[in-house]
Parts: sequence; C-alpha cells; structure tokens
Amino acid sequence: MKWLIFPWIGMFTLAVCAAADEPLPRDPANIYGQFENGLKYIIRQNPNPPGRAEMYLHVRTGATNETEEQNGLAHFLEHMAFNGSRHFAPGQLVPLLSSMGMRFGADTNAHTSFHETVYKLNLPDVQPETLETGLKILSDYADGLLLLPEEIDRERGIILEELRTRRGPEERIRKQVMKTVFADTRLRTHDVIGDEQSIQSVSPQQFLDYWNTWYRPENMTLLVVGDVTPDDLIARARPWLGRFSARAPAREAKTLGLRPTASAAAYVFTDPELEACDLTMLSIRPPRPPVTTVQQYHREIAERIATWIVSRRYSDLVRSGQAPFRSASAQISDFLAEATQVSFEATGEPQDWNRILDALIAEITRAIDHGFTRSELELARAGMIADAEEAVKTESTRDNTRVIVELSAAVGLQRPILSARQRLDLLKQAFESLTADELHRIFREHFDTRAYLCILSMPSGKPDVAVPSPQDLEAATRAAWARKTSPPQDKELADRILASDPVPGTVVSTTTDPDLQITTVVFENGVVLHHRFSDYKKSEVQVRISLPGGEIEETEQTRGLSNLASRMLTQPATSRFTSTQIRDLMTGKSARMSGSIGLDVMSITVTSTPADLPAAMELVHAVLTDGRLEPSNVDEWKKTQAQRIREMKRTPVGPLQELQYRIFYGGDIRFAPLTEERLEQIERSAAEAWFHRIASSAAIEVAVCGEIERQDAIDLIARYLGSLPRRQQGFESLDRLRRLERGPGPYVGDATYPSVTPQAVAAVGFVTCDESNPDRRPLSLAASILSERLIERVREKERLAYGIGAAHRAGRGMPGTGIFQAGSMTDPHNAH
Repeated sequence: MKWLIFPWIGMFTLAVCAAADEPLPRDPANIYGQFENGLKYIIRQNPNPPGRAEMYLHVRTGATNETEEQNGLAHFLEHMAFNGSRHFAPGQLVPLLSSMGMRFGADTNAHTSFHETVYKLNLPDVQPETLETGLKILSDYADGLLLLPEEIDRERGIILEELRTRRGPEERIRKQVMKTVFADTRLRTHDVIGDEQSIQSVSPQQFLDYWNTWYRPENMTLLVVGDVTPDDLIARARPWLGRFSARAPAREAKTLGLRPTASAAAYVFTDPELEACDLTMLSIRPPRPPVTTVQQYHREIAERIATWIVSRRYSDLVRSGQAPFRSASAQISDFLAEATQVSFEATGEPQDWNRILDALIAEITRAIDHGFTRSELELARAGMIADAEEAVKTESTRDNTRVIVELSAAVGLQRPILSARQRLDLLKQAFESLTADELHRIFREHFDTRAYLCILSMPSGKPDVAVPSPQDLEAATRAAWARKTSPPQDKELADRILASDPVPGTVVSTTTDPDLQITTVVFENGVVLHHRFSDYKKSEVQVRISLPGGEIEETEQTRGLSNLASRMLTQPATSRFTSTQIRDLMTGKSARMSGSIGLDVMSITVTSTPADLPAAMELVHAVLTDGRLEPSNVDEWKKTQAQRIREMKRTPVGPLQELQYRIFYGGDIRFAPLTEERLEQIERSAAEAWFHRIASSAAIEVAVCGEIERQDAIDLIARYLGSLPRRQQGFESLDRLRRLERGPGPYVGDATYPSVTPQAVAAVGFVTCDESNPDRRPLSLAASILSERLIERVREKERLAYGIGAAHRAGRGMPGTGIFQAGSMTDPHNAH
C-alpha cells in the first residue's frame, strides 16, 4: 500500500573502512547558524535562476503534537497563517503577494505532516524590499498570528472542502488501516487533516494553545536559497526572526505510540470502488538516531543497495512477463519520524492476490537464503557512482527549488547535508571494500523475520473475485514463507546495443543564424539538425527528436495505437536485447531516453552528459530501426488502462472527459477516451507497425542544445540519424487531417455517475486561439488574474471550493482546440 511508505529523503553514501566515530562533513556551500533566541538558519547563495530566491520556514511540529481534542489542528493552523497576522490584516496577505507577482499556491504555499510544518515563499526578485517583505511574512507565521475567532469559523469550510477532495477508495482504505492495524496507537484516531467533527469543533483557545506551545524559536529553521549575499540576509533576518521568545512553557514532544512488530498478523480491507489489489508486508522496528557518522551512513547505503537489488529483481520479473504483479518494491525507511519500517509491497489484479503474495515473498526468501550476485552488486555500483558523478557535474546549476526542497527534507528528518563531491568521495571509498557477503548479512538482519503485518486491500462486490478472510491470508503467508527458492543466477552484461556502428549520413547544407547562434544542418536523407552550444547547465546535453505522426491519424479501427506504441520509447527493447538487458546496459551511464506519441508528433528526448551521449543515441537508433514491443509491456499497459477506465467512471473527472469529447471536440474519435471494448481489440503487432511506419519514413527534426560543440553534434547526428532511410513524409503531410468538425456553440452538458464518494466538478470556458496566435500570451495572463479572483471569491469569501483556478491552453496541432477554462472539484450541492 503506497501510503505506508515514507522513504528517506536525501542522498546516500557509504564508507566501510572509517572509524566508528568519524563525523560526517557538512556541505561547505551552506552557511549554518543560530540566532540568540535559538532559531536556526541555513543560507545558500545560488544564482540559479539569477535574481530570484526562495525562503522556507521549517517548524519542527505537526499533527503528532496535537492533543486528542486537537485532531487536524496543526494543518488547520497552517491555513490560518494566511488569514490575519501582526502586519497583515485578514484578506491582505494574498492580494499583496499577487501584487508582487507571486501566485497563491504556486509561489506561496505550505504543508503539514505528522512531524513538521513548512511555510514556503518563492520570491519574484531579490530587491531589499522584497527580501524584507518575505522575512516579515515568515516572522508573522512564527510569532504574529492573530487567530481571530471569526476567521477560524470562515476557514472551516475550506478545510472541509480540502477533506472532500481527498475522499475516495484509497482514503477510505487508509482510514480502515489506521483504525485496525494501528489500533493501539494514536493513529487510530489521529490524522493530519483531521475529521469533520474536529474541524467543526476546534476552538480559538485550542489554536492558541498549540501555536504558543510548539511554534517556538528552538523548533524553527529559516532556509534561504537564491541569488543573495548570506551575511546580508542573516543581518536582515535577525530583527524579524532572531529576537522573539517562546510564548508558553515548553512541553515534551508527543509520540504516536508506534511499537515494534512483535508477531505476524494478517489484515484484509475492501472497498467497492477499488480496482487494484495492493499487498504490503510491513515490519516496524525501533527508531534510529540521527545519522552523524560515516559508519551510520555506511550502514544506510548498504541497506539501500540491498533493497535496490531486490526491487530490481521484482522489476525484471515484470519486464519478462513472469510476475503476477504490475509493480513491486522493497525498502528500509523512516516511518512517520518515529520508527523504522522494513517493507515490501506489490500492486496487481485482485484475483491474483495469492500469486502476488507468493512471488513477493519468494524474492525476499531468495535474498535471505542466497544473497546477491557479483553482477547485481556491479550494477548497483555502476548506477550509484554514475548518479553521484553526474550530481557533482551539475551541482552548480541546480535550481533554487530543488536545493531548498532537499535542505528542508534533511532538516525535517534530521538527515546529513553533504555536498555532491563529499557524497561521491565517500561512495567511491566505500565500494572499494563492500562485498556481497556483507550486503547479504545486512539484508538478513532486517528482513529475516516472520514478524510482518500482512496488509491486503482489494475491491469488494466483484463477482469474479473471492475476497480471502484474514485467516486465509495468514495461512497463505505461512505457506509462502515455507517454500524453497533457488539461488539467483549471475549474468554477463552486454557492452553495447548495436552490433556495429551505422555508416554516417552526408551533410548537404549548413547555415548559421548569427543572432540566435543556431546552426541548422540538413543531411542527405532529409534529417534536419538544429544545434546551439550552451553551458548554462554544466555537463548536460538535451536532444529533442520530432517526427510527424500520432493520434491525429487514428480512426475508429486504430484508436489507441499511438498510446500503446509510445511504450516502445519508455521501455525500449530490440530483436537483440530485451528491455531488461538494455536497462542493465545503460545502468552506470548518465544518459536517459524518454518519449511519447502525441496528437501529431512522435517525440524522443535524450538528457545526457557529453561523454555518454553516443550510447544514448545508439539506443535511439536501435529503437527507431529495430524496436520491439514486448508482450509483458502490452499486458501491463492493458491492465493499467483498464483499471484507469473503470476508476474514471466513478469520479467526476471521467464523465467530464466524456462530455468534452462529445461536446467540445464534436465527437471526433481522435479525442475519444479509450473504452474497455476498444482496449481488448488493440493488438501488439498493430502498435509495432504503427510505430515503425512513423519511424521509417516520417521527417525528422533534431534539436541539440547543451555543452557540446557544433562539429561533435553534427558527427553524432550524422552517424545515428543521418544514417536512417530517406525521409518520405514531411510535417506538412498531416495538414489534411487538421480539421475539427464541430457545430456552433454554446457547448453545454451535464453528467452524473455512480459513486459512494460525494464529489462533483464544475467547469466553464470558451474556445480560444491557436498556438501561433499572439493572443495566447494575454490570454494566459488573463487566466492568472482570473485564478486570483476565483481564489479570493470562491475559496476565501464564499468557501465553496478548496482548489480552484483558471487556465488557458492554446490549440496545438489542430485549429479550434484552444480552450480557456475555469473549474474546481466541490460538493455536489455547490456545483451549480
């Protein structure tokens, strides 16, 4: 069950030969400190993007510190921070942020969990007055909230609407698990968002009690990442955040009461709206102290390697078509900042729950009994070191958001903060000594137990699916543990994808735009290359390959083929190698290929270091000329699509899409949602043929941008794309299909759907311009303005919806498909 997993956030490294008490270093790029009142700060100068900065106020308190009468209050309090404070009267803060160019939700937001509350500001510039305003806002969150009774009462409706948006089968199952599996803990009655009764009844005095007690300087950390001078920022922050005092006596932090799993137990949960089967094996262990030494870090990375290998085995089973599940994984991680969880889980079809259980436990048993192979350890080593080396090369160009999110997560979970170079150095040192035997020992220490909670969730009321009893599940679990396994087989890894290099194509013309610094090269086979050198992102090259073709060509008989054919780009295989072999071959290379087939274009994107770009382009060539769609890939796609189709019928989004297809798109089959009947008709051979029809003859335009010289880019594209057959079909060949037969408006529709979850979606809009029309820019600006107005009126004043906004999407690929739309999920009674 995915909700159970709370992975360690941060980077992992390993050192095996260090002394037990050798302390970990800290990233020297950060400035660490503490004000006189105990509030800590981490400041990082990072001019990416230039002239921008992000500020977080991390408060080390969340739902765990609530009393039994305050269920959901920490999250409610987070909302109240925007509804009146010392320097911003109720209703003033959001308009002020808007006037500064900050969008509510996108640039100013917050989140609450069991153990933390984090307030976030994405500042539009770093002018002194902007920095002062940001610090003033954070200081009010820390020590200036008004918590007016009338504002609390007004906000109750918003919280209830947020609660409504979360409702659904997964949430109902989660609630059942909390009340049953964790019946002897505070999770039984405690939740981050709370419940309707607590939201309606929490009093202003309870807000003050929680805020005064837990929002104290020693529980807070100021995080600032951006184009700032640390000394200047610290001096500015001290008057705002460094001088206030705690407003109430300190209390001992509360706990949820989690205890280590003492014995095996089995639980079965059902819901009529579930479609998939989720199975989790969970063992709760005591919490571990914060990681401060190299030895502790070594231990963690060894655990990470072991679970990486087992998860890889699960994935290999899926790719080979031997798995009864669609996905599975294993991990050792933090659990609600209060314990350690050892877990492995899988998702699949409900009728396969017993087979899923057997296969899930079998790989854990195999690792317990037989350990890991040389090749598996080598793959883990290659992948982790390659990632760490890439992190070193790109660290200086990481954007503010990525950096501050990682810092905040590390602060929240008391994780070490290391530089990319420090992580790489420790990792290399560690792998020199790490052995498969040591890895086996550490894995057994964690997983070799039968004290697991087996938690199965599946649909109820399906005539072809028998729901097991907890006793049945417990018996099946014992039987699975008793089965013997064979040792894993070592494997030899291929060294390259192609048997030989293709013969490079010939260049027929080269032109350069001096203003844009873009060079355009045309090859003899019709492939066109556009190149621009850029070292803005260090050691990175982006390649975008576009071929005309896709859904715009589909008919009733071919609907859905583009979607399935896209899987050849996300899970590439050829006649020479399976997708598993290709993935193994690419492991250790800092190169990623992805792609899709959309409305009118097949697009392939490669992101790589310059050194590994040839290997990535070799893969692109292999897929375009010899790509295969594995049967397991098709089976997984069909099961996922079928589940999605059934789920959509029970949510307001599904009927809304059907209305858009019939009304806005005029019933054009190319915009029709897939049906289960059509899904059954789609064949693997047809999807492969659809892909190769485009790949073998459609025009190709390639954009190469990054830290690669022009001639190197030309040579690379000449070899792997210029060598392809001559292109027969240009981009203009699709023009005859760019027509949408739709009658005059207005386009109005209503739909109802069967569901036990009371939700509705209301949406209004109008047809707008195409992408080539300059009106698209003012319309996008208008959408931002309207979103602010909708938030102010529908959310803040009338309390009718939690998340509401407007958006503009210009027509792309087909005239007449541009749309300006506003909408929100809400209570069915409020929909009209």
